[in-house]
Amino acid sequence: MRKTYKNVLLSLCAISLLAGCASKDVEYEGSSSDTATQSSVDSKVDQISGSNEQSVDGSMTSTSNDMANETVNYAKDRNRVDSEINGQTVTLDSIHFAFDKYKLTSDMRDIATSNATTITTVNNSYDNLKIKLEGNCDEWGTDEYNYALGLKRAKATKDALIADGVDATKIMLVSFGESNPVCTDKNVDCWKMNRRVDYRLLP
Repeated sequence: MRKTYKNVLLSLCAISLLAGCASKDVEYEGSSSDTATQSSVDSKVDQISGSNEQSVDGSMTSTSNDMANETVNYAKDRNRVDSEINGQTVTLDSIHFAFDKYKLTSDMRDIATSNATTITTVNNSYDNLKIKLEGNCDEWGTDEYNYALGLKRAKATKDALIADGVDATKIMLVSFGESNPVCTDKNVDCWKMNRRVDYRLLP
């Protein structure tokens, strides 16, 4: 009887460990991966919460649904970055992304084009200009996962700049993952603000 009890305890521990280490299969917009699952955002967030992330307001389902159905108010939630170039302040709007995505929406593509126009104008008067694109994520997911996602966001933004005529050799990429938030509140609006790419102009 005691041996059976030990076996049951060991089985339960093994199941708990496997649940806590569950990986996160995410199908990005534009992904061609055959192994990506069609799981819902609820499932993704549940898997993340299994890796010691805590739900907010006691409701994981409502939080994940908010992220899945979000429409960001860019007039309110847009970040901007100021850079000093040759004694002049240049302001560029950040690019924001949906939960678990790295593809630019049509609204964000318009902002990327506007930024490219500004960058080209500055470059015409300051030829040594460099552009650093900084990829960022919200707090959901592991450090490694968010680092990779931040880099994909920066790469997608770089591709947009190149398509708009900016010299690829002037562009550098960096990912901060979740380590560089502009907002630290635990709510959906704050997470939207942190899913972004910032443009920084360097002399």
